[in-house]
Amino acid sequence: MIYATRVAAFTRHVGSFVLHFAHGSLLVAGLVVTLVFGMRVFDQGWSGLPLNKLFGQAEASVASEDTLTPSDLTATEQDLALVDPEHPEKLSPEMERVTDYLARRYRVARAAVEPLIVAAQRAGHAAGVDPLLIVAVVGVESSFNPFAESPFGAQGLMQVVPRFHQDKIDGSLAEAPLLDPTENIRVGAQVLKEYIRRNGSLVAGLQQYGGAIDDPTEGYANKVIAEKQRLMIAMRQGAKVASAR
Repeated sequence: MIYATRVAAFTRHVGSFVLHFAHGSLLVAGLVVTLVFGMRVFDQGWSGLPLNKLFGQAEASVASEDTLTPSDLTATEQDLALVDPEHPEKLSPEMERVTDYLARRYRVARAAVEPLIVAAQRAGHAAGVDPLLIVAVVGVESSFNPFAESPFGAQGLMQVVPRFHQDKIDGSLAEAPLLDPTENIRVGAQVLKEYIRRNGSLVAGLQQYGGAIDDPTEGYANKVIAEKQRLMIAMRQGAKVASAR
């Protein structure tokens, strides 16, 4: 009887050991799989993985809103700010948020800023230039002062030099047509488009626009791109606030 009891106890201990061993083996196997997966992520980079499938479309979208890549800054075809050609005088919801942001930042009445953003939408659509890029150039060049003039003769919101771009200016307008905000943005968008195409890249085009084509630091282009990034963040944060209401 005592022998049978000892055998039974021994059997229970062996069974318990086997169970814990099996559990530990599964845990180790899981750690190995996780390690292998992590190495693949490190080798391939996150761009090679289907983030939307792994974490869900909504989470991947939110994660990308606060960190903007160079491709976000230069894209025009899918930019939400592009004007609807059927409603050229109406701001998109995205540009409405940009307008609010600019009015607060530059302490200008919203009623004064809105026509300029409408003009940027229209000119951007006509020239094939991202309207947010146009608005960024306006902010850097003139801080939204339509009557700004430099010692070199650059005039208006986008600081266009009249003698260099007579072919683009509407000759039917009165004297100093580039002090007209709408005309200045229209001409400035065409100049920007021409410089980008001529130089083969956004950065080089901006450098020529800023009169700094030989600057190896690309300071002017970086300044405009940083300004555009701020506009995009304001636009997207506004969208998040609106959706949370």
